[in-house]
Amino acid sequence: MARLLMPLVLLLAIVAVSCGSDDLPKAAASHRTTVTVSGGGAAAKVNVEIASTDKQREQGLMLRQSMAEDAGMLFLFPTDTTVGFWMRNTYLPLDIAYIDSSGRVLEIRRAQPLDETPLTPKGPYRYTLEVNQGWFERHGLAAGATVSFPKDLPSAQ
Repeated sequence: MARLLMPLVLLLAIVAVSCGSDDLPKAAASHRTTVTVSGGGAAAKVNVEIASTDKQREQGLMLRQSMAEDAGMLFLFPTDTTVGFWMRNTYLPLDIAYIDSSGRVLEIRRAQPLDETPLTPKGPYRYTLEVNQGWFERHGLAAGATVSFPKDLPSAQ
């Protein structure tokens, strides 16, 4: 009897581990930090996952089903770029802030879940910050705000 139960117990253990509450994709970012966005007398902190490699930037927030209100993802690029973002396999409505190399928010675009239309900014940027849709408005922030980056920010690759 014990010999018959062991495979079942092992299978249940594997299922329990794989279905845990922390089942969000981990490959998207390996480094986490906090950034502060400020402007117009308002300021708010965001706990961000860092996407600094091609693989991490390609994965982004794909497949996520939820994200805390004070969470987001910061995309780092090695040089200024103008590539657009899209929402392939991304289920969360997002605000995407395009940020220049000095940390100034150039523009904010609203991204709808699963919409593959590229959201291309008007000009070059160095970083993007993705947060839950409406986050900037709820915190009284807009284009022209400044993002303060921590000194231990990894290099973009």
